Amino acid sequence: MNLKENWKKLHGSKKTFRNGMYATVLAVVVLVAVILLNLVVRAFPTKYTELDISTSGLFTLSETSKNLLHELQTDVTAYYLATSGEEDSNITRLLDRYADESAHFTWEQRDPVLYPTFAEKYEGASTGCVVLTTADKYDVVSYQDMYPMDLEAYYYYGTQQYSFDAENCLTVALANVTRTTGYKLYELTGHGETALESDFTDTLNNAGVTVEELNLTTAGSIPEDANDLLINAPLADVTADEAAMLTSYVENGGKLFVVTDFTVDTPNLDTVLAACGMTRQEGLLVETNADNYPYGYPQTYLMPNIQSSEIMAGMTSGMRVYTPIAQGIVQSEDSEFVLTTLLSTSDAAYSLINYEEAETVEKSDTDPEGSFAVAVAAENTSTGARVVWVNCPNTLLSGTNQSVSGGNAQMLGSIVNWFNDEQTTAVISSKSLSASSLTVPNAARLGLGILLVFALPIICLITGVVVCLIRRRR
Repeated sequence: MNLKENWKKLHGSKKTFRNGMYATVLAVVVLVAVILLNLVVRAFPTKYTELDISTSGLFTLSETSKNLLHELQTDVTAYYLATSGEEDSNITRLLDRYADESAHFTWEQRDPVLYPTFAEKYEGASTGCVVLTTADKYDVVSYQDMYPMDLEAYYYYGTQQYSFDAENCLTVALANVTRTTGYKLYELTGHGETALESDFTDTLNNAGVTVEELNLTTAGSIPEDANDLLINAPLADVTADEAAMLTSYVENGGKLFVVTDFTVDTPNLDTVLAACGMTRQEGLLVETNADNYPYGYPQTYLMPNIQSSEIMAGMTSGMRVYTPIAQGIVQSEDSEFVLTTLLSTSDAAYSLINYEEAETVEKSDTDPEGSFAVAVAAENTSTGARVVWVNCPNTLLSGTNQSVSGGNAQMLGSIVNWFNDEQTTAVISSKSLSASSLTVPNAARLGLGILLVFALPIICLITGVVVCLIRRRR
């Protein structure tokens, strides 16, 4: 009996040991599988493994940044200067997204404690900044630039509100260190032209374009290094000699951007534009479609439709352009230039012919109606000449630009890039760090209250009672 019992115990212990071995091996296999799976997952780009659930898409790259990274041919290394353990996760996650989009972009962290002299190699570098480098160039993006403060909110309301502008800063810096060609745009002066303000010059700088003034009367000619020429809302006409210079410049493949004020008589400048197939539409444009002018403003304050073309490819989706007080442009069908409408009114607009004497903007029987071009591009494919005309004097004003969150500056940058056969301008909107409040409509509050306070608890209670009764019967 004892032998049988001992044999059973021995047999049972062997079986237990064997089962234990199986369980141990299975646990090891599962552990190894989990580790391997983790390694495989970590090898995937973070854009697939880390979802951006932030309300403003803090870590989602714009198409502008992606296109620049996809076309990158130069190796770029970004150095993030931050003390270990005090890194800004917003910045590191965004740098990961940049690295995911191009094999030519990598980034490393440099701890100022471990590398105390590293920042000295780059002018302007300090803790918190990101330094983008190539073999022979570098650009420093400061922490303050990546987190700009809303000065208006600070001065008027005493609140410190910050936005996350790191993508725009990094993409601009990336374009700067990889750009091999610079461009020069001359602003014509001497006729009361409006000088470009900082929001427009900053956009052009992002595109590698420097701006200088040019007075044709004193200079006597258009400089050889002029890639582009801007005439911005002159208050007087150009002279016949200046018109001849401009005509010759265009005939030889020049790039000309013209903004005009239809209340100023400029027959010489009009001749230059007419040679490119564009003339004025008589009257003042009035918009009757509520989607094409700001609420509460006169119907002459146009927000025209942006026509899709390669010329306007730099415009962010959903961005608007503001052209208050504008006149239409008529396009010739017989011009040797290829004409492209860039901005146009809706089909419900009309041109108020007798606007100088009219007491209201009410349409008369003689006023033409339909869709009118506000901005037109002309290209001569034989000579390479490119001319853009916007018949609104307020187009390149800072106040106008700010009314549409920088849309007019984006348009300028996109057109100048088209002039220079360059990529779209790196203009990316800042992203809010404030979480949007969840607002529950009044009509839904009562229903949600009944559901959450009464219905769900009662359902859970009934379900628990039923489960208990079923278990007792078993």
